[in-house]
Amino acid sequence: MTDTDSAKDERLLAEGAKSFGLELSPRHTRAFFRYLSMLSFWSVRLNLTAIRDRDLVLRLHFIDSLSVVPLLSRGGRLLDVGSGAGFPGIPINIMLPEKPVYLLEPRRKRATFLRHVVRELGLTNAHVVEGRVESLSGDSLPAMQETITRGFSDIRGFLEVSGKLLAPDGTSIVMHGPKGTAVLDELQGCLAGYGLSEGRKIDLELPFGRERRTLLTFRKAAPRSWSETWNV
Repeated sequence: MTDTDSAKDERLLAEGAKSFGLELSPRHTRAFFRYLSMLSFWSVRLNLTAIRDRDLVLRLHFIDSLSVVPLLSRGGRLLDVGSGAGFPGIPINIMLPEKPVYLLEPRRKRATFLRHVVRELGLTNAHVVEGRVESLSGDSLPAMQETITRGFSDIRGFLEVSGKLLAPDGTSIVMHGPKGTAVLDELQGCLAGYGLSEGRKIDLELPFGRERRTLLTFRKAAPRSWSETWNV
């Protein structure tokens, strides 16, 4: 790759991040492109992502993952369910290195890849958890300030576990495509059973390619006091 191509990629990533109010430092940029290099090398063997074009990886994986950063606390724990190749958890932790991020991935080879990335990037607050979401309970991990998933198929299962793992007033986030509104309507009836409040949606558009995204957010209801319970 030429210096011109490298500079173009850096501008693309920096401008994409800026569209969500984020400024990339040289440290951020080095980490992202080291991550991109590892992703390209390991994808040949593990089929980590069907997207191989550098521009598309930057836009549809890295910048897409960064779109949620403005919604997150800076220091509270976050659980990324079904992390796969590390999206969105690793980009989040690159931007917020002080934030404890737990990367849940059931497939051993992908979990091995995640451990390699965490080690190579020196992400001391990133923790790989090899296991399935249905095996998690309130005793298996510390309380989370946020849970998040991107492309995980069992959204109800994700929300059910989120209700168990979130701290009071914590937030669960589902990263969805343009059909997120219909998904939200389908979920409203089950939320109270998971201890979650009525969901909200945030519509956004990724820069450069105009791909539409919907972020669905759900708040963990704080436990009622004794007096509130008595007055029901």
